[in-house]
Amino acid sequence: STQSRSSAASDVYKRQDPQVAMIGAKCEKTFTEWANYLVPNKFYRVVNVSDVIPTTNRAIKRSEYDLLRLCNETIHPAVTKVVALGNTAADALDIIGIKYFKLPHPSPLNRFLNNKEQVDAVLQECKQWIDPSSFQ
Repeated sequence: STQSRSSAASDVYKRQDPQVAMIGAKCEKTFTEWANYLVPNKFYRVVNVSDVIPTTNRAIKRSEYDLLRLCNETIHPAVTKVVALGNTAADALDIIGIKYFKLPHPSPLNRFLNNKEQVDAVLQECKQWIDPSSFQ
């Protein structure tokens, strides 16, 4: 019974390298589509809040946040705007006092993504926040 739960969990969570955000995760396709819309042909950084890869569908605990890495990455001189993907990222950025735009997490388990019009509206709002000149 425990073995079947573990193998089921490993089927759900394909992202094996905690140092690489989104690649291999179930949300990679959605994230890539969003990034291509938000910052087409531009450089962007993606930073995980934590190196922990949960074995179940649970949020990362605050005690698992890597706030020093997150702070170092978000105060980098090349970073002009920060976008939080989901509540956990927003919470961690609040803790370290970084200004950001919050998007829903691109996970296929996120029910917010079922409403395409709502998703399109928040993506457009985020794009305008990232580059207001693109809407003038």
